[in-house]
Amino acid sequence: MSPSPKHRAPQPSTPDSESTVRERVTPAPAPSAPLSAPSAAPPASLSSRDRLEGKLKVARNVLANLSTSDDRARLLHVAIMRRDEALLDGVLSALGVPSVPSIPPPSR
Repeated sequence: MSPSPKHRAPQPSTPDSESTVRERVTPAPAPSAPLSAPSAAPPASLSSRDRLEGKLKVARNVLANLSTSDDRARLLHVAIMRRDEALLDGVLSALGVPSVPSIPPPSR
């Protein structure tokens, strides 16, 4: 039976146990694109729900044309059932489907 943590003998000090606390360094902000640069962003009127619905609609159409024995069809089905946007993007991309217009996720 091993002794409880309170009754253990002190361990010899190692470089790992002698670490120090350093001040957090904040990274420099990334340079932003100039306002005059053309933006590939779609209209802001497209909500995240609309974006997902659009991807689901495309995915259902693609799924209807895939063989049931295709592994990608099963993945696509799972992505649709879970409403998993990241998985939808990945499978649709792997199938060569052009990207559905989207908006960037809301910043936190």
